[in-house]
Amino acid sequence: MVALVVGLILVAGVIELFTNNRQVYRMQDAQSRLQESGRYAMQFLTESIEKAGYLGCATRSDVILNNTLNGSSTFLWDFSRPLEGNEASGNNQWTPTLDASITSALGGSDTITVRTVDSPEMRVDIHPASSPPGESAIVVHSGTHLRQGDIVLAHNCVAAAVFQITSSDAQAHGGTLAHAAGGASNPGNATAALGYHFGDGWINRLSTNSFYIRNNPAGIPSLYRKTFNQAAEELVEGIEQMQITYGVDTTGDGSADEYRAADTVGNWNNVVSVRISLLAVSLQDNLTVDGPQGYFFNGQQVAPEEVGDRRLRRVFSRTIALRNRVL
Repeated sequence: MVALVVGLILVAGVIELFTNNRQVYRMQDAQSRLQESGRYAMQFLTESIEKAGYLGCATRSDVILNNTLNGSSTFLWDFSRPLEGNEASGNNQWTPTLDASITSALGGSDTITVRTVDSPEMRVDIHPASSPPGESAIVVHSGTHLRQGDIVLAHNCVAAAVFQITSSDAQAHGGTLAHAAGGASNPGNATAALGYHFGDGWINRLSTNSFYIRNNPAGIPSLYRKTFNQAAEELVEGIEQMQITYGVDTTGDGSADEYRAADTVGNWNNVVSVRISLLAVSLQDNLTVDGPQGYFFNGQQVAPEEVGDRRLRRVFSRTIALRNRVL
């Protein structure tokens, strides 16, 4: 009997040791995943936001952007506004109201939309003279992977024009880029005339990218990206909230004088920086030993009794300068 009791005590000790070690491993693994998710999400947002408003050589000149797209002043195609956001203002409400292209966004988190050029920058080989100016097709090197339906920017230090490719060399994914008026793709071109001959210029693909928080198919809040009207793409799992304020230059010196929420920015062309806070949450529950874990986020302390679970959370914050706005 004594040996049996001693054996049971030893077994209980081994089980306790195993349980404690397993819990420590679960916490360390969850903390590592939190760190990785938060850093990757912030790095992805930083790289996108920094490029907002880039127009090649025309970025810092007085060039007027000639947008030939149909609906050039609508949300998806308005490249004269490189950056804008929506402030979460209530239960599933945002100010300004979310565009219909942003679907299933989680209430309580802000959204941000960035319009910019994508790499690589491709040199124009030939753009024959025409009347009206810029109506002829543009020839670039083959192998550029530009396709019919792509929204692109033709630019140099004198002019810049936005258009949609209505036909391209299907085999080389480059070659001759036509931009006829109309076209079967959305939105199509209002005119074929670009207003300038870009024989000495470059071509870049353009994109309108909206970043926001929504639940993935497993019900986990995640950072998503929506490009134009394509299906939303999950970027990072386990991002619970995103709060954003915008550095506004009120004196014209290229630096932020105050930070405002999206609903009070006013003129988006005065925004020179973006301050983002992300709240990352562990995918596993029952990690904290002493009950729910409180946290400080977006200027507010969330008490443990308000949390409702025993997941780990971590806040990631960064201020991002718009390289094409600051001096």
